Amino acid sequence: MKKILYIAKNELYTLFYSPIAWIIMIVFLVMTSADYLGVLDMFVGIFERGGPGLGMMENLTSNITTNPMFGYFFGVIGNLYIFFPLITMGLMSREISSGTIKLLYSSPIKIREIVLGKFLAMICFTLCLIVLLCLTLISLSIGVVHPDYGQILASLFGLFLVLCSYAAIGLFISALTSYQIVAAIITLAVFALLSKIGSLWQDIDLVRNITYYINIGGKAYNFITGLMNLRDFTYFMIIIGGFLSFTVIKLKSGTESISRGKKAMRYITVIIIAFVLGYITNKPQVNVYFDATRDKVHTITPPTQAMLAKLNNGELEITAYSNLLDGYGSFAPESQNKLTTNLWEPYIRFKPDINVKFVYYYNLDTADWHYKTNPGKSLKEIAEKEAKSYRTSMDRFLGPKEVNKFVNTDAEECRNFFVMKYKGKTAIVRTFDDSQFWPSENEIAATINRLIATPPKISFVSGEIERNPFLERERDYKTLASRLGNRYALINQGYDFDTVSLKQNDIPSGIAGLVIADPRTPIVPANLDKINNYINSGGNLFITTEPDRREVTKPLLDKLGLSLRSGLLVQPNEKNSSDVIVPYMTDSGKNLSPQFARTTQDDKIYYGDSLFRVTMTGASAIEYQEKDGFHITPLLYTDSKLSWNRIAPVSTDSLQLKVDSVPSDEHGSFVTAVRLNRTINGKDQRIIVFSDADFIPKPARIKPKRYNYLFAFWNLSSFSYGQFPANTLRPKSIDSAFTITASNIPFQKLLYYWIIPALIAIICSILLIRRKRK
Repeated sequence: MKKILYIAKNELYTLFYSPIAWIIMIVFLVMTSADYLGVLDMFVGIFERGGPGLGMMENLTSNITTNPMFGYFFGVIGNLYIFFPLITMGLMSREISSGTIKLLYSSPIKIREIVLGKFLAMICFTLCLIVLLCLTLISLSIGVVHPDYGQILASLFGLFLVLCSYAAIGLFISALTSYQIVAAIITLAVFALLSKIGSLWQDIDLVRNITYYINIGGKAYNFITGLMNLRDFTYFMIIIGGFLSFTVIKLKSGTESISRGKKAMRYITVIIIAFVLGYITNKPQVNVYFDATRDKVHTITPPTQAMLAKLNNGELEITAYSNLLDGYGSFAPESQNKLTTNLWEPYIRFKPDINVKFVYYYNLDTADWHYKTNPGKSLKEIAEKEAKSYRTSMDRFLGPKEVNKFVNTDAEECRNFFVMKYKGKTAIVRTFDDSQFWPSENEIAATINRLIATPPKISFVSGEIERNPFLERERDYKTLASRLGNRYALINQGYDFDTVSLKQNDIPSGIAGLVIADPRTPIVPANLDKINNYINSGGNLFITTEPDRREVTKPLLDKLGLSLRSGLLVQPNEKNSSDVIVPYMTDSGKNLSPQFARTTQDDKIYYGDSLFRVTMTGASAIEYQEKDGFHITPLLYTDSKLSWNRIAPVSTDSLQLKVDSVPSDEHGSFVTAVRLNRTINGKDQRIIVFSDADFIPKPARIKPKRYNYLFAFWNLSSFSYGQFPANTLRPKSIDSAFTITASNIPFQKLLYYWIIPALIAIICSILLIRRKRK
């Protein structure tokens, strides 16, 4: 050990008694500080301006340091990627070119001690760079309220492992040549290869997993973001140990007269050991994880973990079905490993026997644009043209008849989706028509929940031109209920739907709730009896109606102690017709669920408004009197200063103008939505009534913010009693504010761009002058 330390000490003397190490340290500090101050300046500005941008303040420590888009730690990797070859290029090549390597060979020092000594010197230099990086982290910890020190330490450890790997690689390359510049160039090339190899040859099945595993960038990402695991740690140990072993073999070969075959066998032995270790530790069953972040941001929430724990009697099979003619590139073979890691590894962590497979197919709806842009071509011909553009073979893809033997792709609108299968039960999790595209934990947890629990079913009364959950008509409820591309549709949060005509059928038993959406013809006595029996048995009910249909719903509402007041609520406004009113949510309305309560709490911070609004077009005032054990809670109420109840008839044309108050109008605050609750048969019966049926379709962007869609979603989803959607809420982050202001940034720039670099330059000058004098 003394010899190793002696060699390390001499190497450090050589390193720090030359300008290059100091210049690299100064440039590294300035470049790192520039990245840090750029991100800090952005976030401090967002924080001081306030408003919706405060949504980016969650987990400030992670956002500033390791956010994939702008975290400055990834800039650190990029900086060292360039500089490290300049440090390592002379480690052994200098000894070879000067001839001192022969003195080392003849000295009573073992070759492995030489290698370890020089590697230890590089570790010490690496720690110097880490210390420089810590200067910005000290500023960050002072400037952020309650910084996440666990994530910071894990990130530093990850950076340290990356730098140690770079040092081991550079040391080996330096031993291959006596020319330092050549060593630097080769080292840079190897760094580039290891950083990019994860995206190379991913379309070749035999080598896909190997090249993806070797990719150093992917392994560094997890550690730097705060998620440590045995597989990635072992990878760095393999890289470090492997290249140090290669260096020892190379140097030892220079002192021995052995055949090339024996030399090659030494290298092959190291490679085989490395592959065996990598193969073993790459298995999910062997891997061990540790999320170092305070809020466990890289770990699925405890409710989702509990769901996975119930799938403990067999393998969970996840099959990705990708349509060649609809976003195939995101699922292509070269994307398989990345998709599996990014989307499914958080779940594989808690259930290692998850098996992810990929099935490729082609299919189109007859109205799809592909037919219009390829007139006269068949589906297969269109698919062949598309496959050619991806430079892939049609042999990879199943046709409509073949793929529909496994899953009904027509019912899935020929989209990209995943099928989960567990012990014969299947459930589908989809991709979505928004910028996020991939399913989040909410949708995945809802799908897992369908495998372990009976999904709630909601029936929509049909047959009298009611609003339909499956149709595309403007006033129907498909967006809320069953639009596959809408992640917030109830079908993507675990619900099932059907329609029921009360003329031919009874109300199904065991449903979570019944929806009567804007009936337009009188409810016949037989059907009313069915509904009343359903209510008497404790069934949940969701009713929407319109002012001009008050006589249609009167028999139904009478049973519930409700009635629609005569007249039409108006709220004159220069931007809208006068029948557009904007009622506010009551406290009960704001707390429909923990998730919705979090939304309103956050929006109060972001928008500074405590009046949460829902837009209604043509609504009546709801009057109520509690009966039959029901407790009635108002959910929406109008502003008495802005709106009133127009009793006198008013034409549609007049509503387009600004309506003035007349003596017959009724003034005051009116309720437009209520919830009824009672305990019956050991169950909390829930009935929700709205006096407008048109508020559910999502309105255009209006300021102040409207909550029409979310309000309807969380009211209707209350019929599952919190089981669906899955509650994946995380605790609020406590590092979401700054203790500094934008005026502090110029001082930090002065400190990191000038003062500290100048101090390092002075120390360097003193050391070099003293050495010259000696």
